Amino acid sequence: MYFKKASLVRNLILAPVVCLSLFSCGSGTNQDQESNSASGKDKDSTTSKQTTQKDEPSTTFTLPSPLQIASIFKKAGLVYYPNICNSPENASKYNSGKMSQALNLGVYSADLSYCALNKQNQDSKNYMKASRELASQLGLAKVFETDNLATRFESNLGKDDSMGAIIADMQMQTDMILEEHEQEYISTAAFAGAWIESVYIGGKVYEKGKEKNVSMRLMEQMAIADNIVKALKASEKKDAGITAVIADINSIREIYKDFAGIKALAQSQEDMDFSKIKISEEELSKLTKKIDEIRSRIVKG
Repeated sequence: MYFKKASLVRNLILAPVVCLSLFSCGSGTNQDQESNSASGKDKDSTTSKQTTQKDEPSTTFTLPSPLQIASIFKKAGLVYYPNICNSPENASKYNSGKMSQALNLGVYSADLSYCALNKQNQDSKNYMKASRELASQLGLAKVFETDNLATRFESNLGKDDSMGAIIADMQMQTDMILEEHEQEYISTAAFAGAWIESVYIGGKVYEKGKEKNVSMRLMEQMAIADNIVKALKASEKKDAGITAVIADINSIREIYKDFAGIKALAQSQEDMDFSKIKISEEELSKLTKKIDEIRSRIVKG
């Protein structure tokens, strides 16, 4: 079954209600179920996208939201460290084009998720403000202006039930604007930025604490890269900058797929079980350095 294509801004705002519920409740959901969701295995908790290019068949791919990814890392032991995220003050410098703005909107969505899940309310407000500034440059100002959605979001941080109605409103407004202007590709580029920032944060937190579960969840996130590339390729004709983003994510995939444990598992044709894969510190360091390099280029604008 195919689903209507959804925007990333919708994902960044819609899925937090589900994920905050999973994170705060503790019953009815376990870590493995959440892991499957963020790996694209639980289609009920992720977003299926359909993209149709002229003279090409429809393609369906599944992507989780930035806050879903953040919640998986959080459950694995991801703790809050200040100064890891991209400074919200950088929002004003992303004026070189829509691709830079979309990628950094995604970066800020991941930063917002990281702060919100760790109850850093003032930082969450700052990242909402930065996201709003970039969204405005992308023609999405109405999303935050309708019914004072941005103000309501900030005043209801941590109140999952109250945020539900706000999120639904943001979803509707975002979809309408992007579809009206035929700019759905912005959502895909923004998700790529969010994913890169998410694995960047995961790598930095692992470097500080050497928490094994965080490194395992970092490996799980690599499984999402295939679907991100598919999504980007489906929109490649929309913006020349998408080709460079595809190349960057492919460079991350190549390092990951060259890990001894990953190659051995692929050859065995067994189901992917990240808890059984041994990844060396040298391999992890090579991966995180590549992620750092790509993320650095994005946030520089």
